[in-house]
Amino acid sequence: MLEGVYAALSRATAADWLLLASGLLLGLYLLGTWRYDFFKRRGVASTIPKAPFLGNTLKAFLGLSPFPDLVQDLYRQGKGHGVFGFFEFRRPIFMIRDPDLIKVVTVKDFDHFMNHRSVASEKADPIFTQNLFNLKDQRWKDMRTTLSPAFTTSKIKAMFPLISACTAQTAKHLHEEQEALIKRGKKGPLEVDMKDLFTRLANDVIATVAFGVGCDSQKDPKNEFYFMGKEMTTFTFLRTIIFVAYLVMPKVAEALGLRVLSERATNYFDTLVHSTIKERQQKGIFRPDMLQLLMQAREGQLKAEANEEHETEKFDSKFKLSNNDITAQAVIFFFAGFETVSTALCFTAYALSRHPDAQLRLQKEVDAMMKETGGKPTYEAIQGMKYLDAVINEALRMYPPVVAVDRMCREDFVLPPSDTSPSVHIRNGDITWVPIYALHHDPELWEEPDKFDPERFSDENKHRIKPFSYAPFGLGPRLCIGQRFALLEVKLALVNLVANFDIRPSPKTKHPLQFEKGFNMMIRGGFWNQLIPRNV
Repeated sequence: MLEGVYAALSRATAADWLLLASGLLLGLYLLGTWRYDFFKRRGVASTIPKAPFLGNTLKAFLGLSPFPDLVQDLYRQGKGHGVFGFFEFRRPIFMIRDPDLIKVVTVKDFDHFMNHRSVASEKADPIFTQNLFNLKDQRWKDMRTTLSPAFTTSKIKAMFPLISACTAQTAKHLHEEQEALIKRGKKGPLEVDMKDLFTRLANDVIATVAFGVGCDSQKDPKNEFYFMGKEMTTFTFLRTIIFVAYLVMPKVAEALGLRVLSERATNYFDTLVHSTIKERQQKGIFRPDMLQLLMQAREGQLKAEANEEHETEKFDSKFKLSNNDITAQAVIFFFAGFETVSTALCFTAYALSRHPDAQLRLQKEVDAMMKETGGKPTYEAIQGMKYLDAVINEALRMYPPVVAVDRMCREDFVLPPSDTSPSVHIRNGDITWVPIYALHHDPELWEEPDKFDPERFSDENKHRIKPFSYAPFGLGPRLCIGQRFALLEVKLALVNLVANFDIRPSPKTKHPLQFEKGFNMMIRGGFWNQLIPRNV
């Protein structure tokens, strides 16, 4: 048989080879474009990719374009349409642009859109796939119900001293750096890499609150916890490719056993959690941190308190956590708290440095609070600071750490018609997107959206915000469970910073702001500010 094939190939002419090559190219072209009429068949406005296989998102996935810019560009192309289609490589994505339809997907008919899609293998990355963000269906419901009592107001308040100690420690470190410069005869402001500063702060908060480990990453920049945390959360080019592989060809990626998380870092945190749990059980140690609450949840001892009936979530779960479940949740707290909190702080500091009037007003509010509390902020005092709240909300509007969130349809559903869109049939397995960054910058939803204006969130103005147009922590039942915790950390960090320093722009930070290429919310040139000690 092979001899016949060889004989046929030896008799092939140049014209035969050209015909074969043309056929193969045509076949590849058809394979790479055959889905591009998907949205036309569904009656949905869309943008058609220019090249086979590559879709509309290639540049962002390859780190050639900033992800926020890509999301906003696609959003603008869909102007006038409540639902707009684009392609993530060959996979069609429904971008939900209309806030009223976003409400349908994220709240009203949430049961149809309960899940995020899978981006890892349960066998290769069990820690990553077992955390709350990646769980699906009833398993997610059980885990959310089990964990919710750990994030009530009273539990977050109990962690206040731990967070406060970390933020005060960071302010002290900055003063020590300033004094060291003066001793060396160097005058002028302190030039600070804010991303490095806030990443180390976030690391120390997560270390003490989620893992029960004491760290001072400012004084000990090479401590193992910080090093492993960076390894866990940094998406190298190779890990980005693996992530893309799960999006484009998940079955192949799973069959190859590709890991999204670093195996070494995963093993480190797994061992840390298990050994800490064992020590606390053997020695009867109790600590008011997240790990303790997870241990209580495992034993079914974690309940909402009577005075917390106003909390929006109901607590009635017989689901029991294993030690591996606890590790998985601790790791996702690390992911959420390490990168997103530090990013939110960086952009808020950047905005304050560019808007000295807003910074001065915030400092006056902080000074008044400090005077009232004798220089020792309380949980109630921090939560009562309205302008601080407005500043953070506006920074999160302009620079949301999460650019977009997805929802996978788990049961065929007809999205109802709206003023901007006819009804749309979304089928089981289809992916929808909520384009958070683009919504936050839509001039039809926000007046002068590129202007930093905390007054949007004042008591007098916040009622004007269109519901479901603001979503820095997501929306609906899958709203970030750690929202209260994250906001408290950001507030305490900012209070300690502006109470002690004036924040000034640095020549190292480019202005106007340009995003770094790739998926992370970073700016080109990095986050640099000059800090000048205040005389108050």
